[in-house]
Amino acid sequence: MAKKQGTPIVDPREAEKRRSLLIKIGAAVVLIALAVGVGVWVVQSNKSATGSSAQVTVATDNAYRITAAPDGTEPPVTVTVVEDFQCPACRAFESSFGDALGQLRANPKVAVDYQPIAFLDKMSSTEYSTRSANASACVAQATAGDGNFDVWLKFHNLLYANQPEEGGAGLTDDQLNDYATQAGAPNVRQCIDDRQFGDFVQDTTQQAQQSGVTATPTVKINGEPHQLTTPDALLQAVEQAAQN
Repeated sequence: MAKKQGTPIVDPREAEKRRSLLIKIGAAVVLIALAVGVGVWVVQSNKSATGSSAQVTVATDNAYRITAAPDGTEPPVTVTVVEDFQCPACRAFESSFGDALGQLRANPKVAVDYQPIAFLDKMSSTEYSTRSANASACVAQATAGDGNFDVWLKFHNLLYANQPEEGGAGLTDDQLNDYATQAGAPNVRQCIDDRQFGDFVQDTTQQAQQSGVTATPTVKINGEPHQLTTPDALLQAVEQAAQN
């Protein structure tokens, strides 16, 4: 598919519409939607105020999808990683399972869906969970227009490598933008300052909660929670799912 220009990865106004709709129609309809199964959709919207644009494939749970599957094909296995950049357990998970996740991202039979949420705002004096998840969306919007999440993944890893302690103010907006630039993104400070994707983050968090997520990290294989033990066990579970 040729790279398109003209639309941001996610539109905060559309996220707000989805969030309001979920509130109005209630959990019953959400469960029906989940029962239909997780598909793939493309978010399109008008140009942003800065004129930047993109069209990016993401999962229906607002996750960022990384896959080596050929264009136009749906891999048989989806591994969903629900995470909070404020979460120490998520950092420990990345440290222990990072190599295994790298193998999964390189496997054409697997899609790895990263779903940053904001569970732990109360553990920061500046709502760092929301601010960091918003910053990751800013980076994705600015760099992943062709579906290449390499820069986003570098930023993702930098956030964990420099994770602040719980209970403090978290990284500043300046620091978030500095790490974004270090990862290879353009200056996204205005997007970070304005919390351009704050509604998107809130919508994603609500969707995770409504799907049964109660803690981070949560890892799912084809929508089913996986009990984390060892990286090898995760790889084996994914391989088994690919054979079914």
